[in-house]
Amino acid sequence: MGKIYKEEDNPYTLQFSYIPPQYISRMSLTDDIINDLKKAVPAFRCHFLTGVRGCGKTVLMAEISEILSGEKDWITVDIENPEGNIIELLARGLYRKPHIRNMFVEAKLDFSVMGLGVSVEKAKLIASNELDVLDMMLSTLKKHNKKLLVTIDEVTYCEEIAEFSHALSSYARAKYDIFVLMTGLKSNIKALKNDKSLTFLYRAKEHELEPLSLVSIMSSYVKVFDIDRKKAETMAKKTRGYSFAFQLLGYLYWNALCENQFDDINSLGIELDYESYLAEFVYDKIWSELSPKEKTIVKTIASLEEKSSAAIKDKLSMDESNYSVYRKRLIDKGVLDGSEYGFVEFKLPAFDNYVLMQ
Repeated sequence: MGKIYKEEDNPYTLQFSYIPPQYISRMSLTDDIINDLKKAVPAFRCHFLTGVRGCGKTVLMAEISEILSGEKDWITVDIENPEGNIIELLARGLYRKPHIRNMFVEAKLDFSVMGLGVSVEKAKLIASNELDVLDMMLSTLKKHNKKLLVTIDEVTYCEEIAEFSHALSSYARAKYDIFVLMTGLKSNIKALKNDKSLTFLYRAKEHELEPLSLVSIMSSYVKVFDIDRKKAETMAKKTRGYSFAFQLLGYLYWNALCENQFDDINSLGIELDYESYLAEFVYDKIWSELSPKEKTIVKTIASLEEKSSAAIKDKLSMDESNYSVYRKRLIDKGVLDGSEYGFVEFKLPAFDNYVLMQ
């Protein structure tokens, strides 16, 4: 008897910011970041994860945070609102951890200015604002040989991030063991790093996420669906290594098998659902963030059979200088792949079909 598929057992998910059961780890990048953070003298105190929406930035950040939180010398705090008062949110996040709070109580630190705990009788130190609170917390953590990783998802250039960056510079000078891991779109990360007054973030290491290995995607499909290598390879190629597409195709294929209990991917009618979900969950947002000129260029590229730079420039009546600027922008936004000299192609699966429908 063959495998019985049930929807509630689907190992693929459409949830964002969640490490799914079928997860392909970027082991090399994960190890690089963790090994750097754990050095006696790390090369970088801040790392940025960047890439197009749906490429797996948040999941990778969550994986690194989870690994370090399992280490006895590490504490991790996630800032859920990067546009809020990050100093205050971080202090509250630390105070919510019982084993960490006990350190502050034993040190007789008075954080009543922030409404944390109660006024401490004969306190050794009394904080007068949230900056004092966090400074006293970090000093205490250092005395206990604790290192702190702060994670912030989908960061943008704003006053709160700027203030946090200035505070981080002072904490670095004080030799506090505080490190930051952020995710964000390439354009938002560039805006942060272009402000050279934000020294801490300006010197951060940026990592752009590459597509997942097609071999790893194929292996996942072979293992989960018990299908032959050729069929799994066909499925993997449909995803182009795009993290969300990997989860989506597996999710749809599993659910289709729940209804039909046969495994011919071409007979399950999931192709339209696949493109529809890509559009609804990701592509509509990416499209909305393109400028009118970028949309015109993308539409032209989608309409051309030969996607050579020469053909694109000719069709758009653009000179090399103009074309190069927009080509780089679209590559930075994760829409185009320009790795082959003189040609471009869409980096995202079925994105050409989506564009032609706009």
